[in-house]
Amino acid sequence: MKPWLRALVAAAIVAALAQSCLFVVDVTQFAVVTRLGKLRQVVLADERGLHVKLPPPIETVTKLDARIQVLDLPQAEYLTNDKTNVTVETYCVWRIGDPLKFLQTVATPKGAEARLGILIGSELGAALGGVPFARLVSTEADQNRFTDVLGGITRTTATESKRYGIDILDVRVKRLNFPDQNQSSVFDRMRAERDRIAKRFRSEGEEESLKIRAEADQEKSRILAEARAEAERVRGQGEAESTRIFGEALAKDPEFYRYLRTLQAYRKILDAQTTLILPGDSELMRLLTRGQSGDAAKPPTKP
Repeated sequence: MKPWLRALVAAAIVAALAQSCLFVVDVTQFAVVTRLGKLRQVVLADERGLHVKLPPPIETVTKLDARIQVLDLPQAEYLTNDKTNVTVETYCVWRIGDPLKFLQTVATPKGAEARLGILIGSELGAALGGVPFARLVSTEADQNRFTDVLGGITRTTATESKRYGIDILDVRVKRLNFPDQNQSSVFDRMRAERDRIAKRFRSEGEEESLKIRAEADQEKSRILAEARAEAERVRGQGEAESTRIFGEALAKDPEFYRYLRTLQAYRKILDAQTTLILPGDSELMRLLTRGQSGDAAKPPTKP
């Protein structure tokens, strides 16, 4: 073999060995170096850059994703404390916390997701089974326990996941619903419950309305009675004053009063369409036949 060819082959071999002995760790990665199956080195994400190892198969490098991962769990059905079936869709935010323990327990991200799905599902079922459905969907802030349930699940699963080298950051619910086969019956019960509440409110409203009307009628009767009593008192005072004035006027000139009353009687009973036949000595005709003095009219004398 020619010298330049041997040099080229040697250079290629050296380059291949150098390439197999060097590895790069990115800022988004962990690297676990094992020597003949035993741990030799763990390179964390903050130790990014170029690193050296022995060529394989003596030492091998396994790289893991150091970024935050989101696991969407499939919809599952659970039973609440009051025996209500609900379907829940959840997601989990996690990342690798201990690369070595991660490789020793779950080995791969797929294995980690499977283990997390089982862990979160069991914890979610236990948590939902401890509270009634109304406490999960209540609009009252002091009655809604869903946030507390999720917080408890996050804390419990975060503790359990440490055994697999996984850090769980949060567990959240994407959707909470009834199973399809139960939705119509549940909605019917909700409508019946709302109708019952509405009828109770209407009944209470009608009762309050009758009470207010009765109080208003009682107040009306009281006001009218007081008004009538006041009117009778004022009317009595007016009539008494009228009688007093009338008596004083009558006492001053009885003849004038009698004369005035007679004229008023004539105005009422005499008109062009009335024919009145009375005896000549009638008291009513006295003013017409005898005059105001009361003397009988004398016939005129002949000259």
